Amino acid sequence: MTHVPVKAPPTGWTVLCIHALPDGQSRLVDIELPVTRKVENADGSSHWEGIAPARVWGLAGGGSTLGYSAWHTCGEAGLSITLRGRWQIEASDGECRELGPGDVLVMLDTSGQGHRSWPQEGEDAAMVMGIGFGEGVEAQMRARLAHALAARD
Repeated sequence: MTHVPVKAPPTGWTVLCIHALPDGQSRLVDIELPVTRKVENADGSSHWEGIAPARVWGLAGGGSTLGYSAWHTCGEAGLSITLRGRWQIEASDGECRELGPGDVLVMLDTSGQGHRSWPQEGEDAAMVMGIGFGEGVEAQMRARLAHALAARD
């Protein structure tokens, strides 16, 4: 019998982040988010590690406010998760990225010029879930951003 090694589960997932520089300009950078894991206890119970609280959530798309071609900030720090369709985001330096189903955007451009965004397949095609961070999560995401920026330098 051939032994097949079990691949270790991932500990992080690379996602896109939009953030503001001190001068108010926005930039796009890839950061790593932790992957949660279920821990089985000796008594048979279990719990999840790496869970972060959320404060609010909502859906945007289908003719709502998904397409913002004018410069705007995210309003509050959180996640934007593409559920269907494709949309594009542009930072103030002109860099653009396209996001599709399953893509996650960490939104940290709460001040400054902000970004522009628009659906790629018409107003009704894209659907995005926005999730506002719960207490303490924005600080954790900004620390992850600082780590990603330091690793690039």
